[in-house]
Amino acid sequence: MTNSSPSPLPPTSSSPGRPPDPEPPLGPWSSSLDLTGELCPFTFVRTKLALEDLAIGAMLRVVVDHEPAIRNIPRSATEWGQEVVGVTRLSQHTWAIDLRKRVR
Repeated sequence: MTNSSPSPLPPTSSSPGRPPDPEPPLGPWSSSLDLTGELCPFTFVRTKLALEDLAIGAMLRVVVDHEPAIRNIPRSATEWGQEVVGVTRLSQHTWAIDLRKRVR
């Protein structure tokens, strides 16, 4: 008797026999978090949750388009004991906040 339960994996767009498209390189970052369209306080809440999933020493790049987040996320991360590597303007309304996890 076979079990015909639905697959827990989402369908993919790649055709059979074709390897999946590679993910874009993260550079020195272990993970990235795109928070464009998100507002405070959700930006720092989601950043904190993402950092909790990383190993000590891992780097997280957080991309935001909510200008207050470029002050709030680094301030909060420092209060949590994490390292703020830098804040970089990517475009007129988008910034990258680079963090390194230093504590659990």
